[in-house]
Amino acid sequence: MDPAKSARGRDYTVWWFLSGAALVTVLFYRDFIFHADRLLYGSDMLFEGISLRRFYVDEILAGRGVPLWVPHVYGGMPFVAILPGPIFYPSTILYFLLPLSRAIGWTFVLHTFLNGAFGYFLGRSFRLRPASSVVCGASFLLAGYVTSHLFGGQDGRMFTMTLIPLALGLLNRGLERNEFRWFAGLAFVIAAQTFSAHVQMMYFSCLALAAFFLYHVAFRLPRPDSGEAVWRVYARPVAWFTLANVAAVLIAAPQFFPTLTVLEHVTRAAGERGYEFAASWALPPQELTAFFLPDLIGSLPGSYWGQNPIKLHTEYLGAVTIALAILGLSAGFGRSLDRDHRRVVWFLAGASFLGVLFALGAATPVHRIAYTLLPMMSSLRAPSMMLGPVTVFVALLAAYGWEAVLIRRAAGTDSDDGAEGNAAARRLSWPVLLLGGPILLLGAAAVLNPRGLANFALLSWYPDGWPRQPSAVSIDALRLNGLFLLVGFGLAWGAARGVARRRFGTWTLAVVLAFGIMDLWRVDQRYLRVQEADAALATDSVIETLHENVEPGERVWAPDRRLLERFLALSGGTDNYRPNQLAYYGVPSASGLQKFLLRPYARLVGGITPDARLLAAPVTRELLNVRYLIAPGALQDAESLLEAGGRHLYEFPSELPYAYFPASIEMVSDTSAAVARTLEISNPARLTIVEDRPDGEAPAAGQGSASLVRQEPDRVVLEVVADRAGLLAVSEIHHERWKAFLDGEEAVVWRVNTAFRGVEVPAGRHELVFEYRSLPFTFGVWVSLLTVVGLISSILIAWRRRPLRPEA
Repeated sequence: MDPAKSARGRDYTVWWFLSGAALVTVLFYRDFIFHADRLLYGSDMLFEGISLRRFYVDEILAGRGVPLWVPHVYGGMPFVAILPGPIFYPSTILYFLLPLSRAIGWTFVLHTFLNGAFGYFLGRSFRLRPASSVVCGASFLLAGYVTSHLFGGQDGRMFTMTLIPLALGLLNRGLERNEFRWFAGLAFVIAAQTFSAHVQMMYFSCLALAAFFLYHVAFRLPRPDSGEAVWRVYARPVAWFTLANVAAVLIAAPQFFPTLTVLEHVTRAAGERGYEFAASWALPPQELTAFFLPDLIGSLPGSYWGQNPIKLHTEYLGAVTIALAILGLSAGFGRSLDRDHRRVVWFLAGASFLGVLFALGAATPVHRIAYTLLPMMSSLRAPSMMLGPVTVFVALLAAYGWEAVLIRRAAGTDSDDGAEGNAAARRLSWPVLLLGGPILLLGAAAVLNPRGLANFALLSWYPDGWPRQPSAVSIDALRLNGLFLLVGFGLAWGAARGVARRRFGTWTLAVVLAFGIMDLWRVDQRYLRVQEADAALATDSVIETLHENVEPGERVWAPDRRLLERFLALSGGTDNYRPNQLAYYGVPSASGLQKFLLRPYARLVGGITPDARLLAAPVTRELLNVRYLIAPGALQDAESLLEAGGRHLYEFPSELPYAYFPASIEMVSDTSAAVARTLEISNPARLTIVEDRPDGEAPAAGQGSASLVRQEPDRVVLEVVADRAGLLAVSEIHHERWKAFLDGEEAVVWRVNTAFRGVEVPAGRHELVFEYRSLPFTFGVWVSLLTVVGLISSILIAWRRRPLRPEA
């Protein structure tokens, strides 16, 4: 009797599998889950992603709502619009229920479990047996390309990949059942992918969904009956798929609309254009071997000796997954599967092949064609991210491999004797030999002579004098790779043959998948690292001093050590704080690390890396109200306020206040002239540059004083005493969504000194208020809410009207 079934014949496979997936997840993350004082290490999360997440959580808990402006990086910039992280993603609710460092770790734990759950759902959505769906879920549960992003702490990328099988399963159910409720669910999933804030992986996921939709319409959709209009057959799925994508955009409007509208106001590095940029960080052809021998070229610092500058992940698919996927591909050329399933297999094989070619970047024409024809491709690099959808396709192929085994077992035709059995064996053998043969040969070479295999790869695949070499650790790991590869293939194929011929029970699958999960685990565990939270996030005396001494409106600058060593004499010390690390502690910084910069700020500091001009042009530091410098070592001929951990804190003397009335005003005709004249200024209090406006004359020079009364991310309040009417210059970055209100009446905001705000103030005492108002965000919230209500209503109506039918 099948242990997955009760005495009444009800199938409990899904519950057995979900329980097993939960157990595997808990054991995999045990060093984090059972130690409340630990966090999951992520190279990009600490201190880049976590800083903006903490700012977001602090603002929400302070009762100020979703912040639209973050003052802690680059002197200030839009917050929601720059994609700061998955701030609207469903699992972000954990940020408000747990300590932030723990909550971030638990989102990774949750999505690892969901990998398996959504993988199982994908298999069932394609009408595969429960056991075959378990293969899909187990193959995706700890899939190397998904799970290894733990090391970088790249949660948005991982979340988006986790949702791909759910999206594909919903799409297929909607197409097969011709019911809108599944397309409504698809809209929510695509919106969630958008809320993950990883635009590129979301885009690649949508390309994969669109490819499957087109394939279904072209090859799987039933042909119209005679006399039936052709357009009627195609109109409904096309309309519903289009509606699902439009609805997804509308649900994600609070994220999508601000980002879309800010693009015209931001800049990026000059090198981030053209095909060379788009093809960068592709999968090198030599590293195709990482699918089955992850340690041949290696990954992570100390073991990677390939073509890219660094590598912090693996593409490993798992020996069992590949072996069963090859059986699935073979079944596509046999008769075990029905015609529709064979067509799905052909799509999965073809899409996987094209996806891998795309991931290779400039090495094949596929990426160049996509770059030429598809929108947004010129703005995206790292074509290797297409391996996210490919990993899902391969997991589903593996499920089809086991499905074919169960069909042959049920049919009882796969016997040792008979012409039919021999013909079936011949049909299945050539794909197995063509794909599995070279993989097994490389696996055998890795076991018998790993050093020789690595040297062969080095001499054959890389030019003479290649500076990197395989390490001794990589050689030992490579031998183990080969051993697991041979055993995994032997176990999977042996079990498949034995189950199909009724020599083994179906329980054999549990043994095969247990080995497969162990295989993936041994590779993935190297990307899972934990740290003591207090040690990783602790402040030091420099940060504590800044908290005590930095006045509202003042900023701090922590330049990169390499820059200071080029221009200044440094002694001792260590690396400086990471670019966004000061923001984690709530210290406003004149620099930072974001993909985009507001153009006014970028013009002032000379590009996307501001440190060089901040060092070379003292006027930029004055205008940004930089009062403190943190140097990763002692500066000669300068006395530091204090030192902690090799970092020295210095104070910049400056007489320029946060807000001031300049003694004279000079108007220039264009932005270029404004930048040039701003950099020539020796004393901004004496001369301020304003840019010409079509609707006004140059403002007058006033006299008086201003004090900062209240400073919040989206609202700044000043008390101004003007002895003489004129322009008040404020050390706040200019952006068109900042509105000024003088005693409650809206006032014109001038752009002064290239990047800052100025307001004409009449004589007398006044209250000046700056408010950041984002119509795209406000409009997006209402659009999202109305769309969600409409979709939920349509799902409930469809659910009540659904015809009763047995589940696949």
